Formats: sequence, C-alpha cells, structure tokens
Amino acid sequence: MRTLVVVEISKDRTGLGSEHPYCDSLQLMMILLFFVVWGLDSFYNYSTVLVGLTALPLRLFLAIVSLSFGVYFSAKSHKLVFSEKCDQPKLIDSGVYSRVRHPMYLGVLMFCLGFFFAIPSLLSLGVWIGFFIVYDKMATYEEKDLVRILGEEYIAYQKRVPKWFPRIRLRS
Repeated sequence: MRTLVVVEISKDRTGLGSEHPYCDSLQLMMILLFFVVWGLDSFYNYSTVLVGLTALPLRLFLAIVSLSFGVYFSAKSHKLVFSEKCDQPKLIDSGVYSRVRHPMYLGVLMFCLGFFFAIPSLLSLGVWIGFFIVYDKMATYEEKDLVRILGEEYIAYQKRVPKWFPRIRLRS
C-alpha cells in the first residue's frame, strides 16, 4: 500500500519519495495482530469490560462512523494519488490531502477503530495504540524524504495541514 505518496505519479513510475523500508510488512503485521487480538478477545472476553458499560446503539453508531471515515479517507486518497497520470511529480494538497497529510494511514486506523467501537476490547485498544505509533514513525520517516525532495513546498504543506487530526471546515 502506498500510504504517504502525497505526490502525483504516473502509472509507469515508482513514486517520488521513499516509503519506510518495512512499510508493507509492518502494516500487514499490525493489521493481523489487531484483528487476531480483537477477535480472540471478543470471543473469550478477556478485556471486554467496556461492552457492559456502553449501550449497544452508541457502540454501533461509533463503529459505523469510524468505519465510514476509514473507508472514505482510504478511497479518496487512493483515487487522488493513483487515478491521474502526470508527467512531472507534484505535491497533492487537495481533497483529503488538504485536511490531513496521511489519509491512507488514517483510513486504516479509523477502520480498525470501528471494530474496537463495536466490541471494545482493551487488549485490542493497546494493539491499536501500538499501530498508531508504528504509523507515526513510518509517516515521519517518509516526510523527511519528502522534505528533502520538495523542500520549502512540503514544509509549507506541513505547516498548513495537520499530520493526523483532520481539519473540519464548514462550507461557507
């Protein structure tokens, strides 16, 4: 998964910035770990004490919202990065990339969080926090390379757009 390619690339090019060397392996490992822990804990109830403390409609609402945002950020960021053919690489700072710098990573995190909201497992929350830390380290690694390549343009983008928590803008 190309998660921090905030630069348009043509279909026959590899990307402008480099991904973390273990990007795909770490993502696969963390996703599998999260769902194994969440699934086992949901079935065996080791740390699902929050289930009894929160109403099912609230949990389902939060799960649906989180899953929806996760799918939205992932789909929109993939479309922006991979749909348009471009000869010269350029910074993508429109669409979801105008709201958050890592919408693909955020989409995966929100998707997993949706499962946590459905059946809150404290063990899976711990894994999710670890997952977030891994993504943050990968994003920081990749951003250093983009600063090296794009210089001031990317630094200005970093100042303008938050790394993880999307800006909410009401239409005027």
